[in-house]
Amino acid sequence: MSLLSSLQAGESLVGTFIKTPHHVVIEALGRSGLDFFILDAEHSSFGIAEIDRCILAARSVQKPVLVRLADQRASDILRVLDLGADGFLMPHVTTAEQAQTIVRKAHYGEGGRGYAATNRAGDYGMRTMTEHLAASSDIVIVLQVEDPVAIRNIESIAAVAGISALFVGPADLAVAYGVNDPAAPRVTEALDRVVAAAGQAGVAVASFAGGMPQARALFARGVQMVAVASEHKPMQDYFAPAAIAPVKAT
Repeated sequence: MSLLSSLQAGESLVGTFIKTPHHVVIEALGRSGLDFFILDAEHSSFGIAEIDRCILAARSVQKPVLVRLADQRASDILRVLDLGADGFLMPHVTTAEQAQTIVRKAHYGEGGRGYAATNRAGDYGMRTMTEHLAASSDIVIVLQVEDPVAIRNIESIAAVAGISALFVGPADLAVAYGVNDPAAPRVTEALDRVVAAAGQAGVAVASFAGGMPQARALFARGVQMVAVASEHKPMQDYFAPAAIAPVKAT
């Protein structure tokens, strides 16, 4: 089942952000219980070659992979989809007009994504045009809601056809609202408004959690897709001074 099909079926999905631009991280996590990966090309040092290798690694372990892009350029959307990403996460979407443009850029057709099938997404030319166009309909388009203006416009954004999920960035919203707590009432109220708007439009809601207990709380609030921390967090926790000190004492 594709990631899009899982979202449409209402499944609860747990993934993580990948910050280390190396395919071995994907391979090592391939046997975990995670449902998806997000390569963070916005807040880490991923280049297109590293994205290419990590997408290939994700395919080898049969895990869906999204790419969080740094901006809304059509060329960046085109490249990650041509490389075979299951979709992308687009930051700082604040209006329905932006959302419509992003959806158009992600699909073939007039004014949209330029057609090519001689790439990984098209099985290097082994698919027919009909097959390739059909496969491209499974693209997962996740729009990140992290600005107060986006919350004010959320009903019109959610109503845009072709969106797979709305990703609420709690830390980003907290900073934008001038508070230093992602769990502040203003942020949780914004999340509830997104969940309500998405439910009305038949769109999934995604968000970020620092750990599994926070992920469980998000699922209870109506979020369907949760990115839990990044691969850095479990490494830091496993080898935390508090975890190592008792071992030395024995």
